[in-house]
Amino acid sequence: MIAIRGGSSLSIHPGDCSVKDSIPKNVLAIGIPASLGSLLMSLSQIIVNARMASYGDMALAGIGVAMKVTMITGMVCIGFGQGMQPLLGYCAGARLWERFRGIMRFSVLFSLGLSAVMTGLCYLLREQVVRAFLTQPEAFDYAVRFTNILLTTSLLFGVFYVLINALQAMGAALPALVVNLSRQGLIYIPMLFLLQALMGMTGLVWAQPAADLLSTALVAALYLYTCRQLPRETTQKRQAKKLACRAGTP
Repeated sequence: MIAIRGGSSLSIHPGDCSVKDSIPKNVLAIGIPASLGSLLMSLSQIIVNARMASYGDMALAGIGVAMKVTMITGMVCIGFGQGMQPLLGYCAGARLWERFRGIMRFSVLFSLGLSAVMTGLCYLLREQVVRAFLTQPEAFDYAVRFTNILLTTSLLFGVFYVLINALQAMGAALPALVVNLSRQGLIYIPMLFLLQALMGMTGLVWAQPAADLLSTALVAALYLYTCRQLPRETTQKRQAKKLACRAGTP
């Protein structure tokens, strides 16, 4: 980062690269939780497929397509969450906490509406989407049935991804690590075994909504806890200084 007329510009020149100010540490502290989340997502998918296979090929095909249907909502919400993260990161870096909170209020409300609309569309068009992948009647019935279950908590996707990206933008590495490990690992994988033991094949499907509900509650609690550590007087002091300058006082 090099200064230009009081501002800054990102440089990719090797001579401008630096390992000072704990830059690599901060990058890894935020990047590692995100990468572990993706790794655990793949691992949990392997476990689901392996355990669902015991109920037959049609059930396995059905859960695969059902997850793809709900992924439509999930991917849109992930994109929105990642899109707002740089703006939140700038506000956190500049200590503009009031602006940060304003962006968060808008983002949470917008993401909730977005996920509600996407969930509604996926529910209304679920049979058409499933039919594009499956034609065998038994597999089709499984897929529609599983989709109905998975869509019960897809309304939470938008809020979840906004909050997890907000934690990363704030540099809250430990809370972000806990959430990423929990949703697809510490919560979801144990739920697969527990609910399968209690409900059989249907329990395997309900494990994802249960994990979504618990992980959203967890990320909300961690976000509120992290927000309590933020200074609230920074913006007020700056506004007071601006008013003083306009009034001509030193």
